[in-house]
Amino acid sequence: MAKQVEIFYRGQKAFLNIFSLWPQKERWWRIFHQVNYVHVMGFWVLLFDFILVLHVVGNLRDMNEVVKAIFVLATSAGHTTKLISVKVNNVALEELFKRLDDEDFQPRDPKEEMIFKAACETTRKQRNYYGSLSFNALTMLLVMQLLLDWTELPLSTFNPFSDHPGSAGYWCLYCYQCLALSICCVTNIAFDSLCSSLFIFIKGQLDILAVRLNNIGNDLGRGEKTVEKQLKQCIRYHSTIVELTETVELLLCKPISVQIFCSVLVLTANFYAIALLSEDKTALFKMMPYQACMLMQIFILCYFAGEVTNRSMELPHELYKTSWMDWNRPNRRILLMFMQRLHSSLRIRTLNPSLGFDLHLFASLVEMCGNSRAI
Repeated sequence: MAKQVEIFYRGQKAFLNIFSLWPQKERWWRIFHQVNYVHVMGFWVLLFDFILVLHVVGNLRDMNEVVKAIFVLATSAGHTTKLISVKVNNVALEELFKRLDDEDFQPRDPKEEMIFKAACETTRKQRNYYGSLSFNALTMLLVMQLLLDWTELPLSTFNPFSDHPGSAGYWCLYCYQCLALSICCVTNIAFDSLCSSLFIFIKGQLDILAVRLNNIGNDLGRGEKTVEKQLKQCIRYHSTIVELTETVELLLCKPISVQIFCSVLVLTANFYAIALLSEDKTALFKMMPYQACMLMQIFILCYFAGEVTNRSMELPHELYKTSWMDWNRPNRRILLMFMQRLHSSLRIRTLNPSLGFDLHLFASLVEMCGNSRAI
């Protein structure tokens, strides 16, 4: 079971460990990872942010240059937030990963096993598909520029070598941009797919709970005590899922909210750039995969979080389908209290507690980006 659970986080955790984000037990490993983290954050992340900001500030009168820099700066800002968030909450995240393998979340029969395997397959597919789309967008952005016009940098950043294309300094900056953006891409793939995987895990647990609710009281010949026991087990199981969801929300809502805000900036800037460059087929060919990647980034976070909410809203109906009319009065009283609890649906909320991550939010964000472009 442990190996099956690891599919929800193991690969993403390994990628993030390239940046030394996880706690280490041995002293020398702690020192090495601390040095590596400072190196990554200082040289590959914050310096990259800095030269992007310099380019924006230095070209405030040229809207085209500002837009070109903003879409990369917003992506890098979201990437920076994710790295800092994981580093700050690394111990809590480690405990969360261990919690996923608890006996409370293990399937008990073949039907529940099938549900769990389906969740594992879903998380594998979304991780691989999102990763492929992201690497494709990265390749189009970097390689196409090299093939078409190597005298221009792939990204709009501060460039002290603009008058000397082909110089050693120019190629160093060219390689730095490629590597820094690649680090940003790897971080986004690992973090976003990790968030989606955790949402898929919770949704799978709700599916298993629905099966157990349907099985309550199927064998009344075993007595009302059995029904009472099954009800209390389901109540405990639901409370455990609620606790897990709250933990996931607490750890992930801030970086996801910042990421979605940054993605909206990227989409808006890209829509504006596409409108300006509608006749430049090469530029459009480079930007469309990146635009698709940003849309997918928001979509997977909103969709799988929304699936948790939708499934939790169906649980009262699953409980109502049981043969509760044949139960005794105390068991019906327990069922009524449980039913009232189930009516409080699970939601993965944003920084604004009145909003949750779901397809309604996704549609609203895309519509807002389109309206901003029209304005």
